[in-house]
This record gives sequence, structure tokens and C-alpha cells, in this order.
Amino acid sequence: MFNHQCPKCGRTFTTQAPVQSVQCPYCQNVFQPMNQQQQAYGPQQAYGPAQPGIFDEGPSGKSRGVAALLAFFLGGFGAHYFYVNKVPAGIICLILTIITCGLWSIILLIQTFLFFTMSQEDFERKYVYSQSTFPIF
Repeated sequence: MFNHQCPKCGRTFTTQAPVQSVQCPYCQNVFQPMNQQQQAYGPQQAYGPAQPGIFDEGPSGKSRGVAALLAFFLGGFGAHYFYVNKVPAGIICLILTIITCGLWSIILLIQTFLFFTMSQEDFERKYVYSQSTFPIF
């Protein structure tokens, strides 16, 4: 097993054998890994956080921080669902806001806090890549 750290996103992943070039499974960046002698001395420390920040875009190009702000300020209009390309969910959200006279915004406030606290991988799995038409939590 050979550990590699992507110079673009900073994430670590492994390959089964030594390779000349490798593609990061998270950000799709192709790079040449350090040679095996350097790897024997341990992983190189990258500057900056290993995990993406809240406003950094994930592999899908969507940021959970932007989605959280949209849910907080424009959630009643379904803006955060439109942002992650869930158009039917955005329309349903708009209808629910009208029908409930704004009480639906309590659920949107909870979603805002969830967006801020979940990892980028969880955000993309639950809201961007899910097959669900209307992902709530």
C-alpha cells in the first residue's frame, strides 16, 4: 500500500502499487507522487487544512457554505435546492413556504445548521449526488 497526498486538495489516499502518475479520487487532479525513498521518511506536511474549508468547492463544484447561506437567507424560495440542481425540491420548498405561511422556515433553519456542521463528503452525498427528489435531512 502506498500513501499519496494530493497537492491540490490536500487529501490522502492509497494505491496498491507504486505508480508514475496518480489521479486524486476526490478532486480528479493528476500528479506525480514523490519517489518511494522520500515516502519511507513519512508523509510530507502540506500547508493549510487537509479537509476543505466550509466555503471551498467539493468535487461537484458545490460549496456547503454557499448552500447554508442560501438556506438561511433565501431558503423560503428554495434557493439552496436550486443551487445543488434539485429543481423539483426548490419548487416544493417554495410551495411549502406559501402553504404554511412561513412555518416551513423552521425546517430550513435546521438545514442551515446541518450544512454548516456536516462534512463536504456528507453534503455532496446527501444533497448533490443523491437520487432523492427532495432531500431534507
